[in-house]
Amino acid sequence: MITETYLIYLILASLIIVYVGNECYKNGRIYITNYFPNDEKFANGINNVLRTAYYFMNLGLVVWTLKSLRNINTYQELILEIANRLSFILFIIAFLHAINLVTIYKSHSLFKHKKS
Repeated sequence: MITETYLIYLILASLIIVYVGNECYKNGRIYITNYFPNDEKFANGINNVLRTAYYFMNLGLVVWTLKSLRNINTYQELILEIANRLSFILFIIAFLHAINLVTIYKSHSLFKHKKS
């Protein structure tokens, strides 16, 4: 039953990561462009780097956590294991998003003060 757990976990985690990544990329563009209104290329570059780093970090985390899967014997254990791991991934996504927002805000403040 461990193979089914791997497959279900990989599929669900990948779908969540890609969906959230695309939403953050699409909506984050407006946010980042607002911070750098005079340099749209720079803002788009930041947004692309954030998306790429997000995918690498989270998909790597998903694959890395596979090594610690417990032995699954029942469907209840399967559901609990997948829910536990997905909640961890969602927590990491939220934490990284918060760090990105703070970093962009700080970078903008620094960039703005240097221009003045």
